[in-house]
Amino acid sequence: MRFFHCLQVCSILVNGFLNTLILVSIFCALGCASVDKPEFEPRTLQNLRVIFDQEVVVKSSVLEFELEGTELREANFAKVEFFGTLASGVSVDFENRVVMDRRGAKGNLVTRVRVVDGLWEEIDPKEKETFTGTIKITLVDDIGVFAEGDVVSSVLIFQPNPEPEIETIESGLEVYPNQRVQIKGANILRSSEGKTWAIIDSGSVVYDDNSSLPIANSRYPIIFNDEGGFLTIHPTLFGVRSGVFSGQIRFENELLSGEVFKGNSQSFACDLLPPVAKTVTPSSGSRGQKISLAGRGFLTTDPTLDIGTYLVFEGTLTPDDIRIEPIVIAGSSAFIRSPYRIVDETLLEQDVWYDVDSQRKELIGLGALPGSFVGTIQPTVFHGGVEQKGNKTPFSFNILPSKQIVHVKYLPGFSRALEFYGLSVVEDEVKERVRKVLERDYKDINIEFREELPTDFIEFTTIEIGGTDPSGLLNFGYDNSFNEGGKDVNNLYLSDYLGGLNRHSQKAGYLPYGGVFIESFSAFSPTLFPDNFGTSTEFDVMMSPFMIALNGTEVTEDEWPQGARDAAIRNAIDMIGSLTGHTASHEIGHALGLAHFDLFETDAADRFHNDPPNDNWIMDAGSDRPFDERAEINGRGPAQFNRANSDYLKRVLPVR
Repeated sequence: MRFFHCLQVCSILVNGFLNTLILVSIFCALGCASVDKPEFEPRTLQNLRVIFDQEVVVKSSVLEFELEGTELREANFAKVEFFGTLASGVSVDFENRVVMDRRGAKGNLVTRVRVVDGLWEEIDPKEKETFTGTIKITLVDDIGVFAEGDVVSSVLIFQPNPEPEIETIESGLEVYPNQRVQIKGANILRSSEGKTWAIIDSGSVVYDDNSSLPIANSRYPIIFNDEGGFLTIHPTLFGVRSGVFSGQIRFENELLSGEVFKGNSQSFACDLLPPVAKTVTPSSGSRGQKISLAGRGFLTTDPTLDIGTYLVFEGTLTPDDIRIEPIVIAGSSAFIRSPYRIVDETLLEQDVWYDVDSQRKELIGLGALPGSFVGTIQPTVFHGGVEQKGNKTPFSFNILPSKQIVHVKYLPGFSRALEFYGLSVVEDEVKERVRKVLERDYKDINIEFREELPTDFIEFTTIEIGGTDPSGLLNFGYDNSFNEGGKDVNNLYLSDYLGGLNRHSQKAGYLPYGGVFIESFSAFSPTLFPDNFGTSTEFDVMMSPFMIALNGTEVTEDEWPQGARDAAIRNAIDMIGSLTGHTASHEIGHALGLAHFDLFETDAADRFHNDPPNDNWIMDAGSDRPFDERAEINGRGPAQFNRANSDYLKRVLPVR
């Protein structure tokens, strides 16, 4: 009350005596002097463990400090201080303030100090100079200092003339394209500092047919590591053809500033081998699934250098359907595929690929038909129009029936919508109910729902589950995926995306935004939307205890589970979860090609809902699916796929 009274007095004085503002301010200060000030507990500083592994420093160095245990912290800036002495006896006391970064999206905080921003000038090394001392990191947020850490007994060697000094390269090796060969030496640059170049001044490759190719002035950067660096057996240095190389390799440092420092040379010889395919895992899979090929000598595709790898599959494809004759795939009909991803020179990833013949509306490729493939797989690498074929490795693979993977992607809007419903505390329980509804609706269908991003399938469908409808139409959900013009009859495409904005859908006259919008379920409330069609008093009965908009009180952690409102909370969980799961099942059904009609029926490819509708059918239009059915209350629901839709799903996604 004293504080409120003080404000009143100040207000009166200011309004009455505008010319005595200074006196008013003094009076207000004196009048409020007796107000109790809140007492704050002093902050306990977090003790940081600082990860720092650099010793040699050049003018273009960026010193990186990772701060363990800061995954959940935010800092405005870091103060980085250097205390110590130089070998020449000069004391060092230098401070730099830098902005923070983070290791990945959810990793530790990282601070980076560019040496050129004052530290190099402070040390001023005319020749090699060594700093010994402590590096202190202090983190500051809006309130002040909240964490500190030290790198004690730190030794930094400042090198003004960083000529690369290569001691050894293991010579006489058998090497594959893109293989890394360890070299040992000093002053090899990190990527943040510039490049250490390996330059072939003179050399030649003698090929298996005794022809030879002289090599001169070819260069490729060394990759820094703790022991020195890696020399990559890269096509820009050695080409891709198998043979024997011998020659001289010179090393050179180029700082980011453009300064160049020439180093020493070393002789080097090696046997250049062709690429090799070894093993494929797994030995079976369905279309869109990832398979891995282990081997050696795989090259990452680089169109600018005309470098890459492709695979040749030859053999016999025997369909499971005995009515279809085995298909011989060889010569001009061989499967030729670029890998999905080159992990490194020892491993590549390939999908059980398929393509869609848009004219005939059918699948082609290895994954087109369930069956078995027996034959060979052969890697080929290329560079600048020159190819080198590898070995033909026996390859047997079982092609399984199509399996649809669905990534159920919950957006932040989903959590905000649950807060609107007063159900934030039970978010996990709502998600669990959604999962159960989806798995029940698609029982006996070869489909799998995952909340985590799939890593074993390259092609999968994603459905976003969020809060508000971006279109402002209060839609519960919408399939905005768009493949070759609309309805995906026979589920030819596995990688639909139900979410975000799809311009193709918009251009074709459909709604652009897709996914499930759970905040729109409030449109069932006759209190909030008295003029809406299809409202239900049951919604208000079930949600009014928890929705602030309906004068309720949100669920708290201390009442769930086993609190006084336990039964009501469970009903709300089941209701929101059922509405969400039912809507997702319906929209995913569209992405799979539903509703299904026989092709001889009029406009079968352009009809998306059951016609005629019926009680408890998932693919009925929205106006034919009332609240009770969606929420599974009062003896209504759960909705199911009708016979035509169920038979269709079992045909295009059969369980083996």
